[in-house]
Amino acid sequence: MKTNHLRLVLLICGLIAAIELFVSILEFSDNCKTKCPISSSSSGGMQQQRHFNQNVRANNVTKNDDSSSKIEGTTTTTTSPLSRFKQTVFGHNDEGGTKANIPSNNVAAEVISSTGVVFEGLKTRSFDGERIIHNKYHERRPSAPKPGLFMSDHECSNWGVVTTIFEPTYAIKRVADMPSWCLVVVADTKTPKDYMTLLNSMAMEHVGQNTSAGDRPVGSQPSSNVILFSVEMQKEWESVKGPLGSFVSRVPWKHFSRKNLGYLFAILHGAEFIFDFDDDNYIKIDEHSGKVMDILPDHGDGAPTGVMTLRNVSIVSIGSSIFNHHPIMGPSINETSWARGFPLDKILDTRTHGKVLFEKDVPLWSAREQVGVIQYLADTNPDIDAIHRLTKPLPMAFDFGENAQPVMVPKHAYAPYNAQATIHMKDAFWATLLPSTVPGRVSDIWRSYFAQCIFHDAGLRLVFAPPKIEQLRNDHSYLGDLKAEQDLYEKSGKLLEFLQNWDEQSANSVPERMEKLWIDLYEHDYIELEDVYAVQYWLGALQQIGYAFPPLKRRYRNVAVMGQFNYADHPNLIDNVIFWAQKHREYFHSVIAAGPFSDEQVIELAENSIEVIVSSLNGRKHGHYDPYENLMAALQLFKNSSTIEAVLYAHDDTLLNITELSQGMYPFPTNDIIGNTKLMERDEFSYGDPREAVMSNDYEIRYWANSTCYRMYPNGTVSSFDNTLSFDSFREFYAKVPSSKWNMYLQGYCSGAQMNLAKDPESAKFLENDGSMLFPSYTQADFLLVPTKYADLYMEAAKLHSKNNVFLECALPKIVDMVRQQATSEKVTMRVVKLCTTFYGKRGKPSMIQWCQSRTHNNDTTLQTFGVLHPIKLNKSGYKEMDWIMDAIQES
Repeated sequence: MKTNHLRLVLLICGLIAAIELFVSILEFSDNCKTKCPISSSSSGGMQQQRHFNQNVRANNVTKNDDSSSKIEGTTTTTTSPLSRFKQTVFGHNDEGGTKANIPSNNVAAEVISSTGVVFEGLKTRSFDGERIIHNKYHERRPSAPKPGLFMSDHECSNWGVVTTIFEPTYAIKRVADMPSWCLVVVADTKTPKDYMTLLNSMAMEHVGQNTSAGDRPVGSQPSSNVILFSVEMQKEWESVKGPLGSFVSRVPWKHFSRKNLGYLFAILHGAEFIFDFDDDNYIKIDEHSGKVMDILPDHGDGAPTGVMTLRNVSIVSIGSSIFNHHPIMGPSINETSWARGFPLDKILDTRTHGKVLFEKDVPLWSAREQVGVIQYLADTNPDIDAIHRLTKPLPMAFDFGENAQPVMVPKHAYAPYNAQATIHMKDAFWATLLPSTVPGRVSDIWRSYFAQCIFHDAGLRLVFAPPKIEQLRNDHSYLGDLKAEQDLYEKSGKLLEFLQNWDEQSANSVPERMEKLWIDLYEHDYIELEDVYAVQYWLGALQQIGYAFPPLKRRYRNVAVMGQFNYADHPNLIDNVIFWAQKHREYFHSVIAAGPFSDEQVIELAENSIEVIVSSLNGRKHGHYDPYENLMAALQLFKNSSTIEAVLYAHDDTLLNITELSQGMYPFPTNDIIGNTKLMERDEFSYGDPREAVMSNDYEIRYWANSTCYRMYPNGTVSSFDNTLSFDSFREFYAKVPSSKWNMYLQGYCSGAQMNLAKDPESAKFLENDGSMLFPSYTQADFLLVPTKYADLYMEAAKLHSKNNVFLECALPKIVDMVRQQATSEKVTMRVVKLCTTFYGKRGKPSMIQWCQSRTHNNDTTLQTFGVLHPIKLNKSGYKEMDWIMDAIQES
């Protein structure tokens, strides 16, 4: 049976391809009659120069007469036999229809003679209009909506929104019957005029546990909480002054995007939650209570009012930026399954499935992030594309009950969600806008991808929930769906690549980012011009009716994080690296893993979208030298980047307090080199310039310099920092100068190598005026941030240290000092954050966090704020505990 389905799809695709080829030949012939110049070849033969015609979408066209169409200076050709052929075969003719699949003579698509046309997603046009939101958003403030806008006395926190052209269904009736919910039904021109009469006359549902979603039981209940947003009422909104009226007047009739008016209606009338659904998606009946299932999360035992919590949410680890949530949620078919809108070229890629690491309770609101959207999966005939329906059996279902858990999409990843059974929280209401210049089968998927691009910078998360929905699908033509979904098949992959890399530094609010994103999407041929105007008026309308946009909680794009993994022999290495990368991608866009990885591990990590730097141990100990070598490689990798301004190195067991490191600023401050000092030490004791200590009146500073800093000479002698003591050997220096046990420990690691460094002829440029090489104090070196502007200076110093095998703890302070010495164009500035660590019982344990947070400096009662915590080992703590620790640090 499956083979027959596959053959049918291949036959259909072949037929479509053949028709499109025939169309291309006809269009080539038509165009060349008037547009293809003829030139002589060198052999005297004739060549035709191919030219492709660029057509326009119906939404941007204003008809002037029957023979031509006009859009802001662009004119289409008169109706041709080719156009009539397209009208007959495809139901459109490009002049006043959907955009042709024939590429224009630009860089939007690549023509490959053996396989056809591949959409490239490159910029094909420019938006010449005004960035209204960017220029004027900050001049406006949300204001109370005018009384005349209210169309109902209903003030509900929970609103259902649906649009339909059919008579009422029991899917709609079930939402209408839910306690504490209101419902707005957005009419279109074909919606029955007596819709409310029909709805109120429907039997009230009172079903037992064996009753299916489509049964019609006996009873009646007036739907007083239901508002029909009629065509006449919508036209009244068109006359409202300001962006609201302008937006309403631009939403096309007979299109799925009429639903946008329902979102505005719900927001205007007090919505905190919007259930976005279709009239063929039935909320299931609870088999115990006999009532419609509650679709909002519970409040939990003892939780304060209003704090809703999703229970036992599956936390997924994934390297890929594309997530196929179907496999984790247990589809009933024993084959690969995917949601509508998932890129076809990734269907068989199991790396997009992710792996469930653990479960945890997720509150809808927290200080750091919020759940923005919950989409319920549907049983029986779920939201899958036409190819899935044509090749795989139906009905199908997903896991439900005790063994089924919600799944949270990782913050860096994308997954398609729909407008069929989805809850939007208030902070995500701005993301409900459906584009109208694409088919309805594309519109909600495009919306979901566009929204997630901004979710990542607004602290909003997407959750897929087990199926409390059963879809009894309205009549559809699978072949019609196949055609309508063409953009999903051809463009989804490139769209996700585009969104993953998109940014706009000048857009510093959610509305500004949404406006600029949609402009860029238009310029790259994903939507049309009318949607750009629509999003501008939409954002203005939201502000006009009093909606408050959420603040940005942006990931840093100007700093790359390099994680140092000292060992690559752990059986869970790949999973550990993916988890580490995913957690850091919550805060940083660019993440690299560095370590002694094998070729096989490098390939596997690359397949999971993780960039790798391979350590060159050369027989040396793990982690003693390669961290500063790998930082050197990372700085060289990004030194010419237009976006990355610094590289932050941290060991894999080093946890970062991002707020402290960034000083709460955006973008990340990258002018200074940032290092660490111990929690109870003074900042000057790590990475400080000992030369400045000579002039200090502070006894502690002078003592630090004289007891921990020293000079070495190319002749093998050693002196104290202030040159008051001189020694024939390093052993004699350590015996006579007060020092810690750690200094004694370092003697075997550092002194001999540092003496070789001082003797190295290539080090001559770094010698002091007295001919010595000055060595600052060692430091714990599990973290360092270096601006890329110092990449070459850092490389020169790091190579010398690597050549002479200088241990990490002694190498990094001197490397930074050498950068300081050689940076002649500007003074190198250093910022130091507190490192919290201990070598006693709490070391590496979760209790270490509380211990660090409770530390004060000497007799001062002021708590010390740490920027770096070390070490917390993932292999000991486990994923769930490490996830909690990393989140807790940010909230400290």
